[in-house]
Amino acid sequence: MGGMAIRLHGLSKSFGRTEAVIGVDLEIADGEFFSMLGPSGSGKTTVLRMIAGFEAPTSGTVELAGRDVTRLAPFERDVHTVFQDYALFPHMTAEQNVAYALKIRKVPRNERLHRAREALAQVRLDGLGGRRPSQLSGGQRQRVAL
Repeated sequence: MGGMAIRLHGLSKSFGRTEAVIGVDLEIADGEFFSMLGPSGSGKTTVLRMIAGFEAPTSGTVELAGRDVTRLAPFERDVHTVFQDYALFPHMTAEQNVAYALKIRKVPRNERLHRAREALAQVRLDGLGGRRPSQLSGGQRQRVAL
């Protein structure tokens, strides 16, 4: 094996008052197989987005092959990432995304909002209906899409 493929030092990311990632230190050697496991909302996707350059860390550094790439654009990094796309409308809240099909079917507003809130509660997202997809974790977006 060669050197370090990925090194994260003190990597943190906050979205307003929400701390999505707190002080991650990680080294992955060249050729090493690595998996991140954790519950929905634990910051896994946010860490991957920071490695790829799609999110800027609030603090800390990202090194790829020994080079600090923390402030480089995604196209300036030698990283290839495939994210799942859940086809959510980014300008709508989670609740609006869930209620959209009912709106198209001309279900009355009160009923569709009630049904959307029930659906969000079923997938344990009650209280998050006002967030836009970009404010949700990957697992949360997946549950909104369901």
